[in-house]
Amino acid sequence: MKSEHQFEHNKLIMNQFSKQAVPFAKKVPEHSNEAAFRLIIETIGIDKSDTALDVACGPGMLSCAVAQVAGHVEGIDLVPAMIEQARLLQTQKKLVNMDWKIGDVLHLPFPDSSFSVVLTRFSFHHFLDPQLVLREMVRVCKPKGKVAIIDAYTISEAHGHLHNLIEKLRDDSHVRALYLSEIEDMVKEAGLRHLKSESYRLEIEFERQLKASFPHEGDDKKIRQLVMDDKEGIVSCRKDGVVYLVYPIGIVVGQKL
Repeated sequence: MKSEHQFEHNKLIMNQFSKQAVPFAKKVPEHSNEAAFRLIIETIGIDKSDTALDVACGPGMLSCAVAQVAGHVEGIDLVPAMIEQARLLQTQKKLVNMDWKIGDVLHLPFPDSSFSVVLTRFSFHHFLDPQLVLREMVRVCKPKGKVAIIDAYTISEAHGHLHNLIEKLRDDSHVRALYLSEIEDMVKEAGLRHLKSESYRLEIEFERQLKASFPHEGDDKKIRQLVMDDKEGIVSCRKDGVVYLVYPIGIVVGQKL
């Protein structure tokens, strides 16, 4: 039953992100924020000595940023359309120290202790069992290597309820945003130590985000109503008459013993 549930969920991911590949890569520039990339790379502590794996790499934005400072980077994603966009970005940036794989991140196709850095961005809220994915990330990480999770997180019960409701309507492969403390506990339970956490605020223009999404018919109206009703600014903010969705992003890094 569990594997059947996972299979159906993977179909949702494949359907959503096959459609979202180009919009995600090209129509939401906030996903390529250079300051955020620098913060992620500095928090993890990546340098030329590192071989890195980007799990659920999507269109390769973070992978390519990491490849500019690391010795070698591989990216893996379930969705072929995402890997296609990643290859195009690699070519555009003229990076030669990269490889890509299409595959299920629950069963990473790499031997134990293959990489000195294993990271994932904006993926954990899509996983039915993120702890299982984290175990695989730890498995392929070298001893003394680092494992990092970068994702939107929940800051309160009210925030979590509204955020998850909107995101599930916007993208039916969304499962649940975790509390930052949940991510930290998960990292500890996976046996990682010397934890380091950072966070930043990501603001995405609401209409731009919605246009890059593929909700079911009629759900776009529900999303707009929820955002317009968010007078307290629980998940949104307004600047010069423009509405932005606000995502608290956490960076949690642990070292494998």
